[in-house]
Amino acid sequence: MGIASFFSSLFGGSSKKKDKNSITVESVSQDYPLEFEGDKTYWFTKDCIVYVKGTRYTKSDKKTRNFVMTCTFKKGFMTDGASAPEILSCIVPHIKQGNDTYNAAPFIHDGLYILRGEIDGANLTREECDDVLRGIWRCANMSRAIAGIADVGIHLVAGSSKHWGDDALDCKYLFKAKFKYQ
Repeated sequence: MGIASFFSSLFGGSSKKKDKNSITVESVSQDYPLEFEGDKTYWFTKDCIVYVKGTRYTKSDKKTRNFVMTCTFKKGFMTDGASAPEILSCIVPHIKQGNDTYNAAPFIHDGLYILRGEIDGANLTREECDDVLRGIWRCANMSRAIAGIADVGIHLVAGSSKHWGDDALDCKYLFKAKFKYQ
């Protein structure tokens, strides 16, 4: 990726490379408020379901399709929320009290990473899992610039193989995701 296209994609440019799968999130909803407790480690106190709607471009067949991804968090699922460094927590807080859309982004992202993107109905790449995080944050009214900067941070911090498939909190069995094309 050239420097111009990197900054264009970082700050919301419309140039998307079609040499990889990608996801665009259009809406996020849930039946009930997300119920969790904690401080820097958050655990669900009740089963919660989040629905993510959007489109997925797949490189293999060069098609874009609508999808719904249903993410189920079982009571006890644990996450650190958005794991931005403390110095950046004023811009990208771990969670935002009362903002379920914002909070759903890192919770779902952590669940997808734990499962290595292998969910019912799809095998998502790391980049697609990152697309989901960034897209949900955009639905939560995070600016393109901040979402893009957070995405760069994710690639720098969570880009190592240590995070992909990491289930240090033993929560793999408490998160399920189902991907269904419409």
